[in-house]
Amino acid sequence: MKINQKWTLKDQAAILKRLSSMLEKGYTLNEALNFLFVNEKGRKKEDLFACMTLLSSGHSFRKALTNLRFHRDVLSYLYFAEQHGDMEFALRESSEILHKKMTQLEKLTNLLRYPVFLIITVSIILSIVQAVITPQFQQLYDSMNIEASFFSLFLLFVFTTIKWLGIGIIVFAVVVLFYYFVSYKKKTIDAQMRVLLKIPIVNKIFIMFHSYFFALQLSNLLRGGMSTFESLKIFETQNILPFYRIEASHLIENLRTGAHLHQIIADREFYEKELSLVILHGQANGQLARELYMYSQFVIEKLEHKIVKAMTIIQPTIYSFVGIVILFVYLSMLLPMYKMMENL
Repeated sequence: MKINQKWTLKDQAAILKRLSSMLEKGYTLNEALNFLFVNEKGRKKEDLFACMTLLSSGHSFRKALTNLRFHRDVLSYLYFAEQHGDMEFALRESSEILHKKMTQLEKLTNLLRYPVFLIITVSIILSIVQAVITPQFQQLYDSMNIEASFFSLFLLFVFTTIKWLGIGIIVFAVVVLFYYFVSYKKKTIDAQMRVLLKIPIVNKIFIMFHSYFFALQLSNLLRGGMSTFESLKIFETQNILPFYRIEASHLIENLRTGAHLHQIIADREFYEKELSLVILHGQANGQLARELYMYSQFVIEKLEHKIVKAMTIIQPTIYSFVGIVILFVYLSMLLPMYKMMENL
């Protein structure tokens, strides 16, 4: 069965949102897909037909979207939805997650587009100044027996520092890419996660997102009538997210020894410390599913706030750096002329 090129995140989010809305209004999944099929054109129409064909032959909706190469987050939500039965919730949540990803990526792109252009332009100008203009002024100084001022020497030092800083960044990026392809990808999932925990900023995002996802999916499974142990077995048997499969095995193994879930989670560095407290409180009042869901929403809101805050800091910082460099370039050309005029 021929599948066309990969759907964009925007297209994926849009169709998932429509399906969620139609399921909420009482449509079955087949009815909703058929309605969308009738109203679509071109590539999407063909893909929806392929999707319906797979469903009619007994395959799951997740399998159909896997063939359409939908985002891994969507597939993981649908996997857990197959277990707890709330397909409408899974479609809505996955649509919102994709929409948030697109929004954040668009904001970051808009924030960095002009600053990156400025940095490239200033880098070219800086290279020209250091390679062409500065040596010429130095030759003039030597021919006129003029001693360079302290500030001129300081500017030369700044330009050299910026040049080596740029080279250092490029070398660092090459080393990171080399490490990623040669060493990191060959590590076990558990070892990869521990490497991420050692990276500042990245580790906080990693911990918050995994706390959110684990709490949300465990909450859904518990609301679907499963026990905690049965829910963890669902995590263990899935093959979409290897990290959670390994984590579930660890949790199950410790539960069998008599340890409590909140104690095991507290000892794991992959989650926020608050998660263990939420589990303890939820088990104590018999509302673990509700507590985990509320906690997951709190964590994702906090994560979004941190990302937005970081974005508001990035652009002014880049503008400030570019402005300072432009000022130094201007002074590097202007001050030698004043120096020569003073010595005439």
